[in-house]
Amino acid sequence: MKSGRPLEYDLEEVLEIAMHLFWRKGYNDTSISDLLKAMKISKSTFYYAFNSKYQLFEQCIYRLRDRQIAKTMIDLQQAENGRSFIEKLLYDIEKITYTKESSHNDFLMDTVFETSEHHPRIATLISNTSLRFVEILKLAIERGQSEQVISEHKDPNELAYYFISSIAGLRTMAKANTEQRNIRNIICITLTALD
Repeated sequence: MKSGRPLEYDLEEVLEIAMHLFWRKGYNDTSISDLLKAMKISKSTFYYAFNSKYQLFEQCIYRLRDRQIAKTMIDLQQAENGRSFIEKLLYDIEKITYTKESSHNDFLMDTVFETSEHHPRIATLISNTSLRFVEILKLAIERGQSEQVISEHKDPNELAYYFISSIAGLRTMAKANTEQRNIRNIICITLTALD
């Protein structure tokens, strides 16, 4: 955001509004008019503060990424053990999909397909975000191994990449309306990698 001009709005508030609007409608279907109306700012203020819809969207993605990483780290700290943390990650995919709950993680994944072709920086951002989640999974696996609930004979880094790819695959299958029992069976099989 540019400096030298007094703010006529609360930056945190308008970013939150924009993030939820992009989440609901997607990048391509969210117009500048939609944003101005929801954020309650003028067109000149919008362009002064954010330069373009794309740069605003980028800020929203960074905001969401940081929030999701922080939440996931808290979930890991509060989990009973490393294995239960990973189990919850996988079963939450089933829960969110089949109870029709909204998911910020889905927003991140959908963003890749919607914008990466025309905005490669977004694709790079999402890719870097995935690497951050790999590191969190690795911490969970190492913790689970020290707690003796995950096999000590498995490489934590390899397992972390396996689970991040499995999570992406499960999300794709769930979005394709795969039967719930099949998703649950896949999750059960996937978790045997920890044994």
